[in-house]
Amino acid sequence: MCKKAGKFCRRDKMDRHEYMTTGEFASAMGVSKDTLFHYDDIGLFCPEKVSENGYRYYSIYQIETFDTIRMLRDLGMPLKEIRDMLEHRSPERVMHVFAEREQQIDREIEKLRAMKQWLSRRREKIADAEKTDFSEVTIQEFPERYYLYGHVADGLEKSIYRKTRELIAEFKRSGMRSDYDVAYIQYDENVQKGKFTEYDNTILLVDERPATGQYEILPGGRYITAYHVGHWMNIGQTYERLLQYKERHHLKTESFYIERYVVDNFIAKEIEDYVTEVAVRILDASDR
Repeated sequence: MCKKAGKFCRRDKMDRHEYMTTGEFASAMGVSKDTLFHYDDIGLFCPEKVSENGYRYYSIYQIETFDTIRMLRDLGMPLKEIRDMLEHRSPERVMHVFAEREQQIDREIEKLRAMKQWLSRRREKIADAEKTDFSEVTIQEFPERYYLYGHVADGLEKSIYRKTRELIAEFKRSGMRSDYDVAYIQYDENVQKGKFTEYDNTILLVDERPATGQYEILPGGRYITAYHVGHWMNIGQTYERLLQYKERHHLKTESFYIERYVVDNFIAKEIEDYVTEVAVRILDASDR
């Protein structure tokens, strides 16, 4: 018997046809010989036998154990923990480790599902933007939405960006994985005075009801919608078009507008190509 890295490997006579060499076993398992040497050195996975001349031989009965090691390794379990589990294994201990890893897989699946949903939503938004005529003012139907609100007392641009980062951090801490839009609320009082670029807030607009935290509800319904192309400092031109449409069609609207980026710096390289959606809900008879 020889002791190696806390493991005992037998040096005795054997039937060569019952075992695989290191190279054969490595090829069968799709790993390198160096991986097997390393696992042997740290006492994680030793060959079943070692011949008198020092050659390592692995049994076919070790394949399942190696597959388990590889699976746990792929799940991010440290080699030391895998070794400890194998050295002190019992049905109860193995069941416990497997249950933990199964929960980990469920979390990873949920994370990947959320990432896929995020990508799909982003693709949809880009596709919608490509189909939209930004020169027209239209009436669109929006579902009920939700938003996290952040007040900005001084209205400075840097303060708005800081508050936006805080809202995003709060959103992520809540555990929500849905997509969100950074948006702003502009009040009719400012619009009537021509103060189109004065803001005291920033919001995160989401389609799904947040599970935790403080949030507000943005009612669904018909919205007058206009699009502003270019720097937001010139957004007054778009408000003028929207107000003209509202007056021409004798529409009563909510007392605030939602400004939301449709094309931002993630999609467009130049600020002149940014697109901001400006929308205000039309009041029905029941709202007045």
